[in-house]
Amino acid sequence: MVAQSNSQRRDWTLALLGATAGLVSALMTMCVSYPFGHYAASRGGFVDFCQILVPGTVFAVMVSCCFAVLGYLHHVWRAIGIVLTLALSYCLSVWVATGVELNSPFLSNSNPGNVSGQALFVGGLVGAFFTLCAVSFLLSSGGSWQRRLAKVLCWTPLGGFLGVAGWALGPVLGMAFWQVVHAMNLTGPTETFRNAQGQTSHMYSLWAVWQMGMGFAFGLFVDRKRRPNAQAAVFQAPGITGGDSR
Repeated sequence: MVAQSNSQRRDWTLALLGATAGLVSALMTMCVSYPFGHYAASRGGFVDFCQILVPGTVFAVMVSCCFAVLGYLHHVWRAIGIVLTLALSYCLSVWVATGVELNSPFLSNSNPGNVSGQALFVGGLVGAFFTLCAVSFLLSSGGSWQRRLAKVLCWTPLGGFLGVAGWALGPVLGMAFWQVVHAMNLTGPTETFRNAQGQTSHMYSLWAVWQMGMGFAFGLFVDRKRRPNAQAAVFQAPGITGGDSR
């Protein structure tokens, strides 16, 4: 009975739709990464800032669309909050991972230029924590804030494992994505198969694995019973209907 109840509370439609949105957002980020970075450089800098802002923003918009289509979002401000929080979560995860890589006392003997599993795990952990917090506290979910926070902490390690796995799959999965993007002439003109085997392939794989994994996890994380009636409006303005306008 308990297993059946837990299964009913999981939204498998959201899980599959979220995973698809994660893959699509990763592909979109791969396609716009070089053109957007080149445009930012031609406009006087901020290339690094733009490149770490784009992946989180694209993922946030796609995820918000999934929640809106399935009726989880009751107000526009909730969608805006999720987009802003998820976009900033990615930026924060990159900065934290960089800080760990540069300052961790356990990485003094690591090879320069390599990204350690420790930094990837901590960065993925931070990104997952703030992402899940945004989903839990901005959607219309029940329970006290202590219970919601405890649930977030239980799911947070998933982000760390996805970060490590995503980077490790770079030579296989990342290069497959790179070949697709390269065939569309959306990579740097001087970038070859050999130099793409470095950081580029790992980043492509990291985006795909982490975003697909977290998108799928949303369907298991969010209580299905909190999902409103499908006939309800996606964004409900207070006072329009006779029901509760939480």
